[in-house]
Parts: sequence; C-alpha cells; structure tokens
Amino acid sequence: MKLSEVRQAVADYMSSEGCSCCEATLSHDKHKARLAKLLRVPKFGDNSGYEFSKFTTKAALEVK
Repeated sequence: MKLSEVRQAVADYMSSEGCSCCEATLSHDKHKARLAKLLRVPKFGDNSGYEFSKFTTKAALEVK
C-alpha cells in the first residue's frame, strides 16, 4: 500500500469525526499530531492544526 493511500484514508477518517464537544480533545490532539508527523501531513500556515483536508477525497467531503 502506498503512503498516499494511507494518508488519504486517515484524512477521510478525520473528516468524519464530528464536533469537538464529543471527542477527548487532549488525547485526540496528541494522536492527530502523531499521525500527521508519520504521514507527512503539513501544518496550516498559522500553526492552528494539520492540513488533513488537503488529502481528503471528494467522496468523503460529499457525505457530510
């Protein structure tokens, strides 16, 4: 499996997670940072998070 396929699958997962009131924010942020580093997902220019959306498929975005 290619890194690009795994990165895209994780990006699709991230896009489907839901609102911040329903997640364990601290551990989620820690795991998100780890995944971003492993998958070479860039940070946003303002360091507000990681640009997983850059790798999200069109189909995953349409499900919302």
